[in-house]
Amino acid sequence: MRTKAYSISRVFDIDSDSLFQIVADFNKYPDWNTIIPHGEGEFKVGTKLKLTMNMGGKTKPFNPKIISIDQGKSFSLSKILITKGIGELTHEFEFVSLPDDKTKFTQTWTGKGILVKMMWSKIAEGFADFEIFYDDLEKYLMNQK
Repeated sequence: MRTKAYSISRVFDIDSDSLFQIVADFNKYPDWNTIIPHGEGEFKVGTKLKLTMNMGGKTKPFNPKIISIDQGKSFSLSKILITKGIGELTHEFEFVSLPDDKTKFTQTWTGKGILVKMMWSKIAEGFADFEIFYDDLEKYLMNQK
């Protein structure tokens, strides 16, 4: 089955380990994140997170599972929509160290399944809201200096 993908990236003026720690701390999302203003869950593979998302002007619960962690480098979340054949979304967070303690932070969403194939353009519209996630993160980092 063909996979659909959508990515966004931004470079941040912070080392990758520190940025990873901030983004991986879902419990502190209310301190800075307007796209995901509520997050709960232990940061370990297999944990089902309790997130509240503001996307497209709507607030809704979203409960993905942590499926991988490469400490300081990346982690991935996955959400099954009904069943795997119907729809599965994976959200990868990747942190690449750059010179001068900068980090390229990339978020990539992949989807597969019949529902994803039919609704991909609508689903991908929501991912564009994550530019606000980056804006919020930049403001938070500026306030920490």
